[in-house]
Amino acid sequence: MLVPVKPAARDYVDQMADYWCREFPDVDPLVKGLSARLRRAAHHLERELRRELYAQGIDIWEFEVLLSLRRTPGHAKSAGDLSKESQVTSGAITNRIARLEDRGWVRRDVSPSDRRGVVVTLTDEGLKRTDQLLALKTGADQRMFGGLDRRTMERMSSDLRKLLVSLEGPADVPGDQDNAAN
Repeated sequence: MLVPVKPAARDYVDQMADYWCREFPDVDPLVKGLSARLRRAAHHLERELRRELYAQGIDIWEFEVLLSLRRTPGHAKSAGDLSKESQVTSGAITNRIARLEDRGWVRRDVSPSDRRGVVVTLTDEGLKRTDQLLALKTGADQRMFGGLDRRTMERMSSDLRKLLVSLEGPADVPGDQDNAAN
């Protein structure tokens, strides 16, 4: 006996895609829906993270710099590398580093290989704070994905990896920590 399959619940994006496809018949509803769902999901993830960090008195950019240093061997990175990774100017990263330094979470040292450069290192307090914040983020991630079963999450992760490799190319080095997700 065949059991009828219950169709998936429609979401807001289905309604939006229906409209655009009626108005513009050449629009591919699959592409339109995928794009909108990725943007909306990313928005939900970032909003939850910002909410968690705001409660801790932290801005998202501070967290991202701390995580970058946490992932790096020796928890140190040049200010130039942090600037490139954060996609901000050298002046902006200097201000960000100064703010983190004022909090006691990082220290700046002259680069031993280039006296003109600056190396930014997590302090013991910064490492402890980063780990606390990472635990908060992990909890937020688990709440966001708690409604999905493991198989669905594995499939989505695999599919999104394919998308990112097609957009960004493969990671330079297997296990490259500079490209690791937060």
